[in-house]
Amino acid sequence: MNNTNKIVTSGFVSVIGRPNSGKSTLLNSIANTPLALVSKKANATRKRMDIIIPYNDMKFDSQIIFIDTPGLHDSNKLLNEYMIQEAYKAIGDSDLSIFISVASKNQKEINFYEDFINKYNKKHILILNKIDLLTKADLLTCIKGYEKYHDKYISLIPTRATKLNNKDINNLLYEIAKNLPNHPHFYDNEIISTTLMRDIYKEAIREAIFERLSDELPYESDVKILKIAEKQDTLYIKAQIIVSKDSQKSMIIGKNGNTIKSLGILSRNKCENLAEKKVFLELYVKTINGWNKDKKLLKKVGYDFDT
Repeated sequence: MNNTNKIVTSGFVSVIGRPNSGKSTLLNSIANTPLALVSKKANATRKRMDIIIPYNDMKFDSQIIFIDTPGLHDSNKLLNEYMIQEAYKAIGDSDLSIFISVASKNQKEINFYEDFINKYNKKHILILNKIDLLTKADLLTCIKGYEKYHDKYISLIPTRATKLNNKDINNLLYEIAKNLPNHPHFYDNEIISTTLMRDIYKEAIREAIFERLSDELPYESDVKILKIAEKQDTLYIKAQIIVSKDSQKSMIIGKNGNTIKSLGILSRNKCENLAEKKVFLELYVKTINGWNKDKKLLKKVGYDFDT
């Protein structure tokens, strides 16, 4: 079948699940690039980000716009409310959803999936991630637990997001392509994301904070890109790390500035991987008291709630 006879599909696919279920890891594996923030700590992703993947085989010429989302969870914290709002908007805006559940003997995972399908009548693919955590017998039991909802999902795919091979990726993309609307591509296939690069670099620096600093501090901090400039083969990035207390500022700077120096090196390396060129990074730290507990301050940092 030549290209003119292929079925052209295109659409938006929200990637949904509990915190730390592997949403960002799955997308980075598919895209083969570290665009989405990945952390072992839960609730690392705060904003939706799109990753554009073209898929072409003998039958389909498809463009899949994945939307990475914050994890669905219950919380009365203001920043977490924003994150949940972002996830819900992504579900509503998408043509198809991928729901990622962790393969587990714990009934809570199935209960959470049940809550999702009761709230949203959304066409979706169910992925059971982290299957390596179970024995074969326990995995079969886990799959049977989800099969009673077979009329709710298009397909059930067991996988390990950290170890996807080309066959796994192609099978998933085919399943998505055939369930998207018949529609011309929305974007040039050379574009990997419509998310602004300043937001992508921000996430790279936030990822470094999650990797480098203690358990609580990353959740009390954020990053604001102040300036980006390109000169010849070097990218200049000026960024501000925002914390909610002066004591946290001292922790980030560290004794003799050692912590912020190591954080800067790690952040720069991540930005260089994304920019594919040399990066000169300036990092500053600013205290905005209670920034994550006030809607006006959150808006200044970059989190604008729906009114």
